[in-house]
Amino acid sequence: MIFRCIICNNFSFEIICKECQKEFLKPEIKFKDNILSFYNYEEISFLIRYKYEKFGSSVFNILAKNSFKIFAKEFKQKAFIIPIDDKIDKGFSHTAILVNSMKTKYLTPLFSTLHSQNNFKYAGKSLEERLKNKRNFKYKGPKNIDVILVDDIVATGLTLKEAKETLKKYNVNVMFSMVLAR
Repeated sequence: MIFRCIICNNFSFEIICKECQKEFLKPEIKFKDNILSFYNYEEISFLIRYKYEKFGSSVFNILAKNSFKIFAKEFKQKAFIIPIDDKIDKGFSHTAILVNSMKTKYLTPLFSTLHSQNNFKYAGKSLEERLKNKRNFKYKGPKNIDVILVDDIVATGLTLKEAKETLKKYNVNVMFSMVLAR
């Protein structure tokens, strides 16, 4: 299939052409507050918004390939990887795509283990609204393990904080968190 690149509009075999992947999706790994990120949110926010579109899985596969997968190849410590709220919406889960790209002999994905019990839509909401509407995560995975927690972005940090608090109740050690952008 031939597409038009969603960045430069040139014809491509992928939804983001190889040239744009090289130019715009070169990750810059940053580690702050025990959160590893690859991009500045402002630089890729238009791509992250594709998580709400049916073909967003193609965009997230490319983002994952250019960041999470590269990191995972170099990570040589045994751990599980947990995607935050990997419920399927629009035919895919963007956090599951990110986690799936990290599968190696050292890193094992744990899908459908950490889900929000609140149906509130957090995107674009104020800190005050987010604080009023906790996610109330439910964990259904193994206890006493080391994990890397994965989400697409960190804005206020509330989602990661609440997820860590939930996992701590099950003696799950969050080594660090990973996000595409902050």
